[in-house]
Amino acid sequence: MDTSLIENYENMTPEEKIAALEAFEMPEPTVDPQIGKLKTAVSRANSEAAEYKRQLREKQTEQERMQAEQEERAKAMQEQLAALQREKTISVYKASYLSLGYDEALAASSAEAITDGDMDTFFANQKVFLETQRQRLEAEALNKQPKPSASEVVNPQQIKEQDTANLLRAFGVTH
Repeated sequence: MDTSLIENYENMTPEEKIAALEAFEMPEPTVDPQIGKLKTAVSRANSEAAEYKRQLREKQTEQERMQAEQEERAKAMQEQLAALQREKTISVYKASYLSLGYDEALAASSAEAITDGDMDTFFANQKVFLETQRQRLEAEALNKQPKPSASEVVNPQQIKEQDTANLLRAFGVTH
């Protein structure tokens, strides 16, 4: 607050200063005429823009509105078609992976990865599948091996005869 606006403020006692300050009314701030003109111009421009926009909307024909709606529907249909094509592609790939022996979850993950171009996930899934297949084949090989009997003793001559018989059978010659 500018105390120079109060007459003889410096020579007053503290009680007189308080009374003078309480009675003092602040003058209205002066507004720069340029700022007032600019505010008025901006306000007028905003009003005109809103009016032009309203007029444009009113002038838009029913045909233009229908065309805009049709374009929106076409866009929605395109998006839906793309989603359906993606789902179909994933379904076809999943069926192929299942026929190769993939389990359900791994087939679904691999199908999505290949459809989306996520090669890191695809190759990680491929590695899991190959490891599972390797373990399965090893287990099958162990199950197919003949179990040795505790009571039967096999001598080297019997092994040689059995190998010879297997070879002759393999070549189509019976002994």
